[in-house]
Amino acid sequence: MSDYKEDEELDDFIVSDEEVPSPQEEETEAPQQDRITGLTTMLRVNESFTSKVLRAHISVLVSALGGPDHSSEDGLYKLGHDALACLKDIKKWIRSVDDRNNSSEVALACAENGLVNNDLTVILCQWDKPPPGVKRTKTTDKIMLACLELLVLLTWPIEVNRKTLLKDYTSKTNARRAQLVYKKHILAYQGGHTLKAIIRLGLRAMQLPREDREPRDVNILRLILFFIRNLLFIEPLPASKSPKAITNSSDLPNGMSPEDVGLNAVIAAFENNKVLLFLTSIAHSVSSEFNDETFGVLVIECLSLLTRGIKTESLFSTIPKAPVSDISENVPPASSAAGLQLQDLLSEEEKRKRRQKNTVSTRHGRFGTLLSIQSSDNSSYYTISGQEALASTLESLDKLDRTKKWHKTSGFKYDSNEYVKNSTIYLNSHSIKIIKRFIDSLLSSGSYNNLLSFVGRHLTNISNDHDLGRKVILDSVDPHELASYFLVISWFFSYKRDRNNYYARNKLAPLDEEDSLDYGSVGSSLSEINFILLTSYLRSAYEAKDYDSLHVALICMRGMLQISNAIFSSERTQREMNPSSEEDINHDRELAEGIIRKLFSQKQFLDMIVNIPRQASRHSPEYLSVVVSVVHIVLKCFETLANEDVKLYIQGRRRVNKLGNQSGLNHDMDRQHWHLIDAGSDEEDFEQEIRYINQERKLDFKNTEVRFFHTETVSTHIAYLSRFEDLTHEEIKRGISFFHRLFVVRKDFAALYRLDFMNLLYRLRAYLPRSSNIRRHVDDFIVYFMKKFKTALDRFPVAIELLFPRFENLEMKGFLSTGDLESTSTSSSIGVTSARGLPKSSYFSEDAPQPRAAAILRFNDDNLTLDEKIGVLIYHLIKKKNGIKILKFLIGELERLTALKEKGINNLMLRLNLTNRKLLINEPHLRLLVESIGFDLPFLQNDETSLKTSVEASTLVEAKNSIDKWLKLHEEGVGDIEPFLDQVHQEIFTKEQLNFGIIALSDVRSGRPIDLATAEVIGLRQDQIGKLIGLAKRKEYDEMVAAQYALEDEDYDIEPSDAEDNSSISGRRRKRMKNKSSETTLSDSVIDDLDDLPKKQRRSRREILKRSLDSDDDAPVKSSEMVNDSDDESDDEKVKSFYEKEEQLRQLISSTGGIMNKTQLEIFKESWQKIVNTNEDSQVKTAISRAASLFVDDSDENDDESQPKEFSHQNTTDELQLNQKRTQDEGHVMVSRKRRIVLEEEDEE
Repeated sequence: MSDYKEDEELDDFIVSDEEVPSPQEEETEAPQQDRITGLTTMLRVNESFTSKVLRAHISVLVSALGGPDHSSEDGLYKLGHDALACLKDIKKWIRSVDDRNNSSEVALACAENGLVNNDLTVILCQWDKPPPGVKRTKTTDKIMLACLELLVLLTWPIEVNRKTLLKDYTSKTNARRAQLVYKKHILAYQGGHTLKAIIRLGLRAMQLPREDREPRDVNILRLILFFIRNLLFIEPLPASKSPKAITNSSDLPNGMSPEDVGLNAVIAAFENNKVLLFLTSIAHSVSSEFNDETFGVLVIECLSLLTRGIKTESLFSTIPKAPVSDISENVPPASSAAGLQLQDLLSEEEKRKRRQKNTVSTRHGRFGTLLSIQSSDNSSYYTISGQEALASTLESLDKLDRTKKWHKTSGFKYDSNEYVKNSTIYLNSHSIKIIKRFIDSLLSSGSYNNLLSFVGRHLTNISNDHDLGRKVILDSVDPHELASYFLVISWFFSYKRDRNNYYARNKLAPLDEEDSLDYGSVGSSLSEINFILLTSYLRSAYEAKDYDSLHVALICMRGMLQISNAIFSSERTQREMNPSSEEDINHDRELAEGIIRKLFSQKQFLDMIVNIPRQASRHSPEYLSVVVSVVHIVLKCFETLANEDVKLYIQGRRRVNKLGNQSGLNHDMDRQHWHLIDAGSDEEDFEQEIRYINQERKLDFKNTEVRFFHTETVSTHIAYLSRFEDLTHEEIKRGISFFHRLFVVRKDFAALYRLDFMNLLYRLRAYLPRSSNIRRHVDDFIVYFMKKFKTALDRFPVAIELLFPRFENLEMKGFLSTGDLESTSTSSSIGVTSARGLPKSSYFSEDAPQPRAAAILRFNDDNLTLDEKIGVLIYHLIKKKNGIKILKFLIGELERLTALKEKGINNLMLRLNLTNRKLLINEPHLRLLVESIGFDLPFLQNDETSLKTSVEASTLVEAKNSIDKWLKLHEEGVGDIEPFLDQVHQEIFTKEQLNFGIIALSDVRSGRPIDLATAEVIGLRQDQIGKLIGLAKRKEYDEMVAAQYALEDEDYDIEPSDAEDNSSISGRRRKRMKNKSSETTLSDSVIDDLDDLPKKQRRSRREILKRSLDSDDDAPVKSSEMVNDSDDESDDEKVKSFYEKEEQLRQLISSTGGIMNKTQLEIFKESWQKIVNTNEDSQVKTAISRAASLFVDDSDENDDESQPKEFSHQNTTDELQLNQKRTQDEGHVMVSRKRRIVLEEEDEE
């Protein structure tokens, strides 16, 4: 005390009227206890001695910090001598006790002593603008920063969820209530001046240039953002987060209402104290002024908390003006948040009154009602009471069910709503204006795009730095940060969509300084980086079964697909169709189209979207609603893509590519159609390719759509629609549309023959008012449903399957649809599914069905020159259909690659369409040709045919000239064909060499060098190693398809015949169809005879084939009366006649040397007709000699136009005799398959 004797400020600190006792008297008295001892002598209930001591220490520190000077007139706050040290000590206590032990003891002690309300906020507000006569020093600046640090620590989010332990629940909930007191005080004290004082602490750091900014300045700005985030996070504790046996009866402290800490109060305080402007400035400056990733993440969290719970459509609803002419009318209370909430409650009350009036308004409404129902066997009686029991049979039975049934409290295995706020927040008119102005400033200034791009790069870098990849992004990034990021994206998507609809509905246009109506202001949300992040987040959450994160990912995916589909399905403007510069390109459409095309080509994404709805009914209703809406928009997007005008798309891509624009997400789709996008394509071939692509897309959409009609997915939609009382008419219509797709469009009737679905339709129809528009849709569906069900019930009087969901087994499904157990083995859904019902993959997929692999050929003499090799191969290729066409395409590609090679570009590859890709897999001579030129061979359909870097441009020129030369010579005829025959043979590898290829493939993938010494020992050359690696890849694919095939069909066991030839499902189908020459099914034989019928009769016969048991028409009848006696006769004479004609055909072909043009073909037909009409040997010889003498060597210029589109895979002429009979035997198979495709096209019409 001697140190403070001379301090004038302590003169009146001790006030006493009594005389100071002498030292002798002090010794005789009892020793006095210090303050700490006094505070710790009395313990509270359930309080430990350690907690009592801790509270005592905090109380002393808070008292020593300072307090109001009551001796002065203005009552200013007066700091203690060691105020800064006290603040630092309190900070140390929080760090060492609360943070280390994950408790809230120090925070509760600070709340008891009023540290925030009485000290910290007062110090910040007072020293922000010191009163006259008070000077602000560096010490006071340090004290203000220390106050900010303590505010951040005391308002740090405290999580109370289902994982919170029961022993920690009381302390954490008390700390949450203390934070509510802090929030109310900060927002209300001097009009929220505390916020402005804190913002001013960071103004100096923001004014400094980036290079002059010190780490201390960056930390100050970071603290400010943390404080804003914490303040937004403080909310009353929801009752649903309480553990069992504990209720939140006092969510709010005494004397506090929800409006005091609601979002309206927060928005008003933020607007008055420049907090929203501060957030906009930080969002605009990240990546340029601030490199710290924390800034972007914190701003994203602030935006997420600020917009969470706000329905975007409420921001653009028309608010009625209050009338002033008639004072008797009530003023609409929509200008306040309480008024908006009251409107919703009144509308709900009116809705319930209307429903009650339908049941109670009877002439016996004032009397009691007792209804007794007797069972059919007179063994029991059921009694119900109440007026609703007399309203209708439905109400009577429903009343009985509610009376006799035990209602278990509904609960979910997972809440799946941790990051999603379900309660709606009502904003008053003033808050709506503020939030709209803030959002528009973010969008129009480009701050939103800048912020999203910065945070997206940050999240990508974190995933890559952890060596985990984007697949497990949840393991490397905080789940709360990811949830905030994607929730902000989804909210801004919804805001832009509702804003554009509002302007379009009211025929308004935004001002020049406002955000435009296009989607460029949210373009970063549609970028490729963000798309990859979202799909990775969705996949990671799905695989980890983190349904909270999966809920967020699905919400964001829904918003992205809604905007993408809206842009994609909109009509193109004339400026977009004919762009003259980079400015004319609609970048929004580029991004939207890229997203839809990318999703349609990702097999893994489709697998997840197909599997997610199957378990969705086990989770919360909000999660279920999001899943159903995602399925709805996904099917709409894929249907839009399938119905796209491909010709218009190709033409647009041509113009865009000429301007040098390369879209990232559209690049993969462009690669599939390079041959069409490149200028100079033949118009006739162009139209053929367009028709082929349209047919494939529609088929792919059917294959994709059928995967969403799984029995468990149907049950999910039934569970969703069962909550029709809580759904809007739009949501009910969404649920009905799914069943319409399944039952009416897809005609899968057996899938909905279920009692639970029928009961749902019955209750839904009774619930909907007659005046509603959705009632008409439901009635139409019920009429169609009952018509089909009545037909099915007539044919199956005992419908046992109504009691159970349908089994996902192909044989079972086929039997329920057709009633024929044997016909299911032939798989009636040709083209839609594979041989056993496995859905066919999209031809854009990486695991699409592969063509049959060709044999690996090799020249007999490796010393042949390149020109000689090309001459041999072209001789074989031009004899095949469309051979000249593929060779001319190869010439054009060699010219293009030569020009690029001369420019020094080494990474070159052939631009191949889907047809050409298939040819390079299953055409052996074409594969040998490109290998001889210097290309690496593809072994899977999606492998690129790359040019080896060692090949020079001169080699390409030589190959191109050689192809030109031999193509011309072989078209005109070279005379002696002996040098071109028997020049190649099939290359066979041993089992040891094939195993080496598997090991080499593993080495290549893991980055290890290939064991060349072992390759030399087993006799492999360098070029053979690459072939063996390709064969290993092909074998890996075949095994994968077989495993997936067995997984999809649980009742399928791999038989030996399947195991021998499991190259692909389509391969098995081809093999089975080739072996059906002697056991043709009824449908195949009928289809084969369609050519002999007129057009109308053919259509009627096809309609008969498409009938199922649910058809209203009579099925075709097979009767023994149609059997002819000649069926018992032998066919030996016909067989003998067939072989005689085949021998004559061989003689004719060998004499003429083949058919090279149309003239030769006509002469050949004339000669053959003469042979058929006469069977005498002399006349046969005369016809053959005449045909051989009349054949000319001229080549028809239009020969290429007459060739069919498909590339035939026939053998060389020396094998032609062996294959003639095979061609005849397979004729009915090929015609049958072709006509099935025609049937499907007419179905589409």
